[in-house]
Amino acid sequence: MLVLGLYLLTKFYTLLRQQIRNELVRRNIVVWMIAVCLTSSVSPFSAEFYKAIKTNAILRYYCFELAATTIGVLLVFNISWGISKYLHRKNISFQQRMAIMLFTIIVSTVAIGIPMSYLANHGSFKEVEYHILYNFYTACICGLVYVTMSYVELGRSKKLSEKELEVSRLRELKTKAELDALHSKINPHFLYNALNSIADLAVTDGKKARKMTVALADLFRYSINYSNHNYTTVKEELEMTEVYLEIEKIRFEDKLNYSISSEDEVNHYLVPRFMLQPIVENAVKHGLKATGKMTEIDIEVKNANGSLEILVADNGPAFPDELTPGYGVKSIYDKLDLLFPDNYEIHFTNKPNKRVSIQIHKLIKNEPTV
Repeated sequence: MLVLGLYLLTKFYTLLRQQIRNELVRRNIVVWMIAVCLTSSVSPFSAEFYKAIKTNAILRYYCFELAATTIGVLLVFNISWGISKYLHRKNISFQQRMAIMLFTIIVSTVAIGIPMSYLANHGSFKEVEYHILYNFYTACICGLVYVTMSYVELGRSKKLSEKELEVSRLRELKTKAELDALHSKINPHFLYNALNSIADLAVTDGKKARKMTVALADLFRYSINYSNHNYTTVKEELEMTEVYLEIEKIRFEDKLNYSISSEDEVNHYLVPRFMLQPIVENAVKHGLKATGKMTEIDIEVKNANGSLEILVADNGPAFPDELTPGYGVKSIYDKLDLLFPDNYEIHFTNKPNKRVSIQIHKLIKNEPTV
């Protein structure tokens, strides 16, 4: 029984966890099981045990021991549990908390042991001092076991927290690496298209080439200034998108018109950096460049029933029935998967007008640091 009791003690935090969901009930049962095992193992060493054998009252002895153990242990444990929960809400050190808990266990054990001793002696306080001394030593041992287990659990929790922190840090680094990889592929794509446009204009219109070069510098200034950020505000993302559209407008003159509008309340919400550019680039590529006709692009950002809604509409050719996203559109999905997992929707529609709709259900507001 002693070995079984010690085994149960080592499994105190995990025993019956799957079977009993209520933590207080589970711990009461486990404590009772441990107490019964340990009490049964030391009973043969008590004088009352041999007296019970001589008087053929061994069954009565065990019944009383079981009842006394059940009442005493459950009372002491629940008093200690209540005190422990109260102390956890207080801003005190681990050492102070353990000292109070040790004192609580000793006092409650001795206090509960006195009426038990009275009942055991058939309504007499005879030899009560021996019972008090026995309960005192028992409570000291139980209290020290509790302190030791708490210390071990504290160390285990710290190691677990450190591991969780490390896993979280590695996850953040992985996310940043993946986003950096996405940005590193998109930025050269910007540069390639823009430099081609500048090269063409340098031959035909130097003034426009200079204007486009300035716009391109603004675009890359945005990229460099926010290179360490995965998020940007709606306002900044729209400003960057406008710079890109201005570059294309310089190149194609009167064949491209665009409008950008946003509600004031959404301007400080965060979105993935370089999210809008691939959509706008596709609108220019499949509209103006493919057809050569006047292309109109309208961008609107608003709050739609608690979600951030971004609408990009254009008058270019309709989306195919089975849309196969290219790298640019796929990068938008990848960024939203990393930064807003399970909290976004993307829709490509042709009716009533052709547009791309992005809804971000988790609103994150940019809080400026002071």
